[in-house]
Amino acid sequence: MSFSHSSLSAQVKSYLTFLPEEIRQKILEHLHSVIHYEPVIGIMGKSGTGKSSLCNAIFQSHICATHPLNGCTRQAHRLTLQIGERRMTLVDLPGIGETPQHDQEYRALYRQLLPEVDLIIWILRADERAYAADITMHQFLLNEGADPSRFLFVLSHADRVFPAEEWNATEKCPSRQQALSLATVTARVATLFPSSFPVLSVAAPVGWNLPAFVSLMIHALPPQATSAVYSHIRGENRSEQARKHAQQTFGETIGKSFDVAVARFSFPAWMLQLLRKARDRIIHLLITLWERLF
Repeated sequence: MSFSHSSLSAQVKSYLTFLPEEIRQKILEHLHSVIHYEPVIGIMGKSGTGKSSLCNAIFQSHICATHPLNGCTRQAHRLTLQIGERRMTLVDLPGIGETPQHDQEYRALYRQLLPEVDLIIWILRADERAYAADITMHQFLLNEGADPSRFLFVLSHADRVFPAEEWNATEKCPSRQQALSLATVTARVATLFPSSFPVLSVAAPVGWNLPAFVSLMIHALPPQATSAVYSHIRGENRSEQARKHAQQTFGETIGKSFDVAVARFSFPAWMLQLLRKARDRIIHLLITLWERLF
């Protein structure tokens, strides 16, 4: 269901009949921008960390080809995911640390792309310790003014962490000793890459820990992006916690958008009371329709 459909638009307008047409239209435009927001997520990490594999495991659309040895992503690719009328973009960024020359070129690229991404998912291998190139690039981006809360770090290849031979292929989960190894690596990465969010480990090919990572990602996204991203997540990776958070932040964003739309206008006291009631009714309506919208 699209907000542009006359039935929904008319229902929202029916709560605003006491307002001049100009103000009604301004409110509709702001609400439309929230409902049809198109998120942009950057995917970063060195070649071989499994960026494409992770994205293919999380999202409903196939992202890009993967290669077991060499980096297949030699430049930034904008990949539009579309389900019905719902769209989002993944910026599949080139691998870090390939050569010093490449890193210099990539820095200029990252500097250009940084302002437009809602979140950067930074992928590190759980079974290696060579994070120097990632640390250097992360510090560079912070020095460029990047918001630390826009980075979400994840450890890939959890199934290969020591002792790799103990991975439980039947249950698709780490052994007790591997779990201890992952806890150690996670603590180290959290120290090396300060973030607003915890570091999780995953094994994308077998789906281990993906629902937990998706839930964390939904919480890490800015409010306007949560619902649109959630709509692209594979069903097996969705959780009730992630759904509730996306729905809640959608309602909050609708309320803030409504407030911004009317802030430029002056209203008499009696109309302000009607506005508050209309605001609450519109939020309730759109939250009720959330599952049909997304």
